[in-house]
Amino acid sequence: MNNNEIEYNVVFCRYSEIALKGNNRWRFEQYLITRIAKLLNCIDNIVVRKIRGRVLIHLKDEKAFSEDDIYKIKDALGYVFGLDSYSFSIKIPSNIDIISDTIDQTIGKIIESAKDKNNHKLTFRTRVRRAYKEFPLSTKDTEIKLADLVLAQYTDLSVNLKNADVTVYCEIHEKFSYIFYRKERAQGGLPSGSNQPVLSLLSGGFDSPVSSYTMMRRGVFVDYISFHSFPFTPEATVIKIRNLAKQLNKFQGERRLFVCNLLEVQKDICAGVYETFRTIHYRRIMFKIAEKIALLNGNKALVTGEAVGQVASQTIVNLANIDNAIDMLVLRPLIGADKIDIMNTAEKIGTFELSKEQVPDSCTVFSPSNPSTGAPRKMILAGEKHLDIDALVEKGYQSTVLLNPDTGEETSLDELFK
Repeated sequence: MNNNEIEYNVVFCRYSEIALKGNNRWRFEQYLITRIAKLLNCIDNIVVRKIRGRVLIHLKDEKAFSEDDIYKIKDALGYVFGLDSYSFSIKIPSNIDIISDTIDQTIGKIIESAKDKNNHKLTFRTRVRRAYKEFPLSTKDTEIKLADLVLAQYTDLSVNLKNADVTVYCEIHEKFSYIFYRKERAQGGLPSGSNQPVLSLLSGGFDSPVSSYTMMRRGVFVDYISFHSFPFTPEATVIKIRNLAKQLNKFQGERRLFVCNLLEVQKDICAGVYETFRTIHYRRIMFKIAEKIALLNGNKALVTGEAVGQVASQTIVNLANIDNAIDMLVLRPLIGADKIDIMNTAEKIGTFELSKEQVPDSCTVFSPSNPSTGAPRKMILAGEKHLDIDALVEKGYQSTVLLNPDTGEETSLDELFK
């Protein structure tokens, strides 16, 4: 059904995890309201405000939304963390007669739409929540009254309390009540900015964009750092990363993308260590470069898309070898994830088609023919004695720029962090 067939005048937004936040709840609610309001500033006279346990979206004059308003609201709420679900609703006074009349006037369109989608006899139920406990009727009595109203007019409906084709929802507050017929699932999680920022090692594969998104769902702002090896990797490598960062930023707003040309560092590593351990050394230097930039940028942890056993550098032993290179916390939200689940999430968040483009990345340059899956720590540390680690980190840092995902404009780190 098209929402504009009924004159909805409010969006009724629900959150779940925020409700558990105790004395800090107001802070999370404010982050949520701020994010929604920012995404909806394209609609004139839009209001985003809180009532007890809910967030409401409506026009200043509380007139019905236009079809264009509804499209923009649905699109925007798809990029909001912290919401459990939302409903386009009809706001009316908390009076049982007005509630009954409103349902009587609108339920027919809902039933006709449901008939178009189902060949079987339609099932029906009512769901009432009383936030205002002084309402004259109990929750059960209100549900029965509204069900009797509908069933008296549509005698071919049958009742199904668990999984009905048509549900009449009514939420009753002290002054106003809200009638709605659908619950749209939202992103869940915690609102953007409610936790401290991180720096994600973003590659062109499926995993790291999904791990970045997973951290965003926890209210974390995510900046990105990516590594390439131009001219051994093509310009398309960086373009792909830009596109991934641009897509991911839809879920959190504009955040920074750092791009490092690791080629000269890789050449030095190749000349100084055993071939079988090259990838471990690459990763250790990447982490050191990322840690340096994260500290300057105010990020409190690094994030990777690594999962146990996926490639040689992601065995338990090698992950420990890589972590040992830095002091900063490393978060791996996909560490136990299944590849199919990761790819399903990539499709959901719009990174799948971008990630599947076949473009070389820096890890494939000078990669060993037989990479170690369990490098002894002492051999890794012994190999680094043949390298000037501080000089390599500085070389990588100096080969890094801030890249605007939207425009491609570059800014040097010396200028950014001066």
